[in-house]
Amino acid sequence: MSVEVNKDLVHRLWYGELWGKWNTGIADDLFSPGYLLHVTGSPQPVSRDVTKQLVSMFHAAFSDMTHTVEEMIAEGDTVAARWTVRGTHDGDFQGLAPTGKSVQQTGLTVHHLMNGRIVESWLVFDSASFLGQLAATPSPEQALA
Repeated sequence: MSVEVNKDLVHRLWYGELWGKWNTGIADDLFSPGYLLHVTGSPQPVSRDVTKQLVSMFHAAFSDMTHTVEEMIAEGDTVAARWTVRGTHDGDFQGLAPTGKSVQQTGLTVHHLMNGRIVESWLVFDSASFLGQLAATPSPEQALA
């Protein structure tokens, strides 16, 4: 597939349908059956089904979360995206009751595609900063004070 087709697929489905509209039903069309998501801080990659569960968990905890793709670069069957998410913590998140706090997080995801589907993604973001915005952990500034 062409670079532009790959970029469109990643943007439209991953950021538009899956994360943008919280449509986990699209995941089976978007990801290969053996899909793996590598997430910062996780010792093992997660499967397509666990990825769908993660999306549902974030939707339940940040129902108004929006995803903005700031930059997208592609070469061959690899598409990299630099993104920003913004939302309000209005539901349970990993045992943390809703705080009503707004969060903003930037990150990078590199997607590898084959035959029109994403086969593997590498997700990098600052989870400590994200949790610090919820006051679940001290911010770097608080830790140094």
